[in-house]
Formats: sequence, C-alpha cells, structure tokens
Amino acid sequence: MRTRRTMLALSVGTLYLAGCGAPGGGSDSGLTIETADATAAPGGTARIEVQASSVGVLTWQLAEIPENWQVTHEGFEPEPTAVRESYPPELVWDPVADSVTGNLTVAVPDDASPSEYALAVEAGIDSTDERVVSEARVTVVE
Repeated sequence: MRTRRTMLALSVGTLYLAGCGAPGGGSDSGLTIETADATAAPGGTARIEVQASSVGVLTWQLAEIPENWQVTHEGFEPEPTAVRESYPPELVWDPVADSVTGNLTVAVPDDASPSEYALAVEAGIDSTDERVVSEARVTVVE
C-alpha cells in the first residue's frame, strides 16, 4: 500500500499548503488603499488624497457623484506608467509600485446641492483578480 500512503501524504500536504496565506483567504501581496474625505463649496474643487501600496492599477467610479462632475488625477508619485482613458479610468504602474500617493480632484459644479457624495477608489494588481476599495466622501457645503 505504498502508493496509497504516498497519495495520502501528498493530499495532506496540498491541503496544508492551500491554507497558507493571509487571514481571511487573502494573499500576502500587501495590496492596500486609503482615501481621505474632502470638502468643497459649489464651484470649488475637492482634493481627495490617495495612498496605496503594492498597486498595479488604480481606478475610480462616481458611485454617488453625478456623472457630469469632472474627476481628474494629479501629483501621483511615482507617476503611472500608463493612463487608460476608459470607464472607469485606470492609472497603471508596471511593474507594480511599492507605494503610491497622489490626488483625485473633483470639480464641484456651481449648481451642486449641498450634500455628501461618495467616490469609490479601487486598487488592484493587474496580473490577478485581487482588488481593494476605499470610499471617499465629498461633502459639498454652502
């Protein structure tokens, strides 16, 4: 029964290794993202600070922000190696950047209603499906 023991040992080893990794089933990639909330008056600009680590792709979606509001990126260090003008827009770092900082700038229209709006910012590693999301709040005040 040597074959059966060998197969059993391989099965147990495979199951043991399958449990390795970060708690909760994640990976050890170190992928993280944090955004800061911002405040602006109608006709003003809200700057959302973004910090990410182990990132290959950064995107944002308007979530609760009206479609006609303009969102741009500025001051990212290191600069992305490519910008994909798609929806959602994508900033790309190739190879993956250890640490990234920058701003997403939201132009608040003159007729914007005072309220709180959400901007979902997502970071990922282009070669995997792993993604993390941070939601920034844009508060429009009178």
